[in-house]
Amino acid sequence: MTAIERATASWGEAMPREIKALAEACVASTARVVAQRLGYTDAVVSHMLSRSYRGDVEAVLIRIRGALLGQQADCPVLGPIGKDQCLEEQAKPFSSSNPARARLYRACRGCPSNRKNSGDA
Repeated sequence: MTAIERATASWGEAMPREIKALAEACVASTARVVAQRLGYTDAVVSHMLSRSYRGDVEAVLIRIRGALLGQQADCPVLGPIGKDQCLEEQAKPFSSSNPARARLYRACRGCPSNRKNSGDA
């Protein structure tokens, strides 16, 4: 069964475009390569295709939007960046030894793209 067939069987008509893009990417490459591109394991990719992932589904969908669908966020420090990179920057800790990291940390806290502020990256 191909990734597209598995996603269709699991999601049916309710399949989000992110899952369709994920399945198509897995067919064009491999689940492992796609997972690495998203920053997850191939097990997460498999569970997302099967609609059985118990983790933060929205975070995976955001990474798919950035890495596979090319959606961007307007970062006040870095400018336009992929939504996947935006999510990564939000998760990084404060670092006073790196001025750029400190600027990003402060900017991320009040940014409308921050998931804590808006629910989406």
